[in-house]
Order: sequence, then structure tokens, then C-alpha cells
Amino acid sequence: MSFLYWKDTRVKEDSELKKLIYKLQNKFMRTCGNDISYLTMKKMIDDNSNIVVVDVRTKDEFRYNKLKGAINIPLQDISEDRVKKYIKNKNTLIIVYCEYGGRSKKALVKLKRMGYENVYNLEGGISAI
Repeated sequence: MSFLYWKDTRVKEDSELKKLIYKLQNKFMRTCGNDISYLTMKKMIDDNSNIVVVDVRTKDEFRYNKLKGAINIPLQDISEDRVKKYIKNKNTLIIVYCEYGGRSKKALVKLKRMGYENVYNLEGGISAI
């Protein structure tokens, strides 16, 4: 049995550690993102034809079910080179989504680190629609 010490608190077993990591990630992600509702996204798309909607799910998930006009860049494939193929201007308005919103929050953070300024996350993902 392995133990991890975290601020003088002994965290036992992987499941406890995973819960702690999940809570920390969620707290961090909430402070980094711009979550928007589906209705807000729809209005943004109606008002601006230059929006790029990015589905960060796997290729199989994308083939099964996607939003009209979305491009697929799976979360694990998001890199400077891959994104530049689709989005050359770093001021482009980008909306990212996944199934429930977790992967797209991670994608939002990655894109912001790459210098993309106007990135929004579809709150609740495609399952919230």
C-alpha cells in the first residue's frame, strides 16, 4: 500500500488521490475558463460568422454526433501546428466542446496558453443541448 503526504494529511489509496486531484483540477479550471450556455453559443454564432467551433472529443465520438459546422481536434491532438491548420488568427472567436465539458475546459486552457485570446467553453458539453 502506498501513501502520499499532502499538507500533513495522509491520503490513502488511489481512489482518494484521484478525488483530490479531480477537485483541484475543477477548482483550477473554473478560474481559467469562459463557460457559456448553449443559448449564448447559438446567439454568438448567429451574430458572428467568423466563429470556429471545435469538438475536442475523439474521432469516433465526433463521427457519431456533432454540432453543425464544428471541426474535430481531439484533446490529445491539440498542438500549435494542428490548431494553426484551422485557426490562423489568434484573435478568432473559438468555442470548444466535448461530451460533458471536462475535456473542453482542458482544451480551453491549452488554447489560451498558445495565445488564443477569445476561447469559450460550452458548459455541460454536447450532452447539455
